[in-house]
Amino acid sequence: MIWNRDRLYDEVWQSPMTHLAARLGVSNTRLKQICVNADIPVPPQGYWNKLAAGKPVPTRPPLGPSKRGIEGAQFPGPSRPFEDPISNADREATAASVSSATVSSTLRKPHPLIAQLRDDVDYRLKHIGMIANGPMAEIVCSEKLSDTDLRRFRILDALFKQLSSRGWQLKLEATRHFAAVHDVGQIVFRLNERLRQEFIDTPPPVTHLERQIRHPKTQVFHRTGCLAFEITTYGLRVPSKWEDTESTRIEERLPEILLSFLLGKLVQQKAKQDEEARSKRMAEAVRHRETARIEREQDDARWNALVETAGAWRDARTAKLFVDELAARIENSDELIGEKPASEWLGWARRRIAETDPLTEGAMAALQRIVGKS
Repeated sequence: MIWNRDRLYDEVWQSPMTHLAARLGVSNTRLKQICVNADIPVPPQGYWNKLAAGKPVPTRPPLGPSKRGIEGAQFPGPSRPFEDPISNADREATAASVSSATVSSTLRKPHPLIAQLRDDVDYRLKHIGMIANGPMAEIVCSEKLSDTDLRRFRILDALFKQLSSRGWQLKLEATRHFAAVHDVGQIVFRLNERLRQEFIDTPPPVTHLERQIRHPKTQVFHRTGCLAFEITTYGLRVPSKWEDTESTRIEERLPEILLSFLLGKLVQQKAKQDEEARSKRMAEAVRHRETARIEREQDDARWNALVETAGAWRDARTAKLFVDELAARIENSDELIGEKPASEWLGWARRRIAETDPLTEGAMAALQRIVGKS
């Protein structure tokens, strides 16, 4: 929407800036900046509080000319209220379907992806490490599995099996990330151990080279045994982060995690449906525009045919009047003009008039030719 300076000037003195900014779909700061740029005086700070308390307030200054020549401003308008794509009934039904999901205390018949991560050391070191070198390498890229690593595999195995039973496909998306793929999209996530960072004093340098490159502190990492689960696909509007706490471990949060995946799928399905509906509306709008264009061209063609036919009729009528006048004034129709008598030339003229007159075959035939010009 576009407001001119006069209207904006009246509105900023009618209601607080926060209320007006919400109506216009901009921030308070942005609205104030627009007024400053357009040289629109605004109420001073505390104006509305004093007015509400019945205290004296400054008089509204007049609206002068815009020094920058700005006579209006465009605003997006109020934003649409959030509309939850998932109904309460769907939420309740989905929550009930995952309430019994649990993590086993042992890793039996693991999911193929989990089995490969567990048993293939090279595969595991390639895909499970956070950084392939540097201070984290020794901590993360270890061939020997810790108890926390085994916990991680059991949790992922339980999640993978639950999703696989519902038709999802699991794959490695990137280092430390997995992707759960369903029929309309995928959800990317990770489950990793939190590391504790520490800086320790570096031993005193001995050689000249050590003195040149020495850092006073060395960064080291320690495994904490604390796991954190995070869905890294954005825009799902579902819970996306869980972490071990003193009172609750991630194993106990599996129903919540699984619920977020299933609700996320519903969100993605709804988004796809909305996109398809939007594409359909756009295609329909294009079809309507094309139909309207064709109809305009057909109408223009008919109009041109009407004007052309009217001109042919006018010319034929004028020519007929003229030929009749010629015939009336010629005293001897047998007198030769060239090699033919005048009567033959008059006959020729009348035949040509009949051929060009659009009404020779009748009014309906003439109208049919006009309407058919499309």
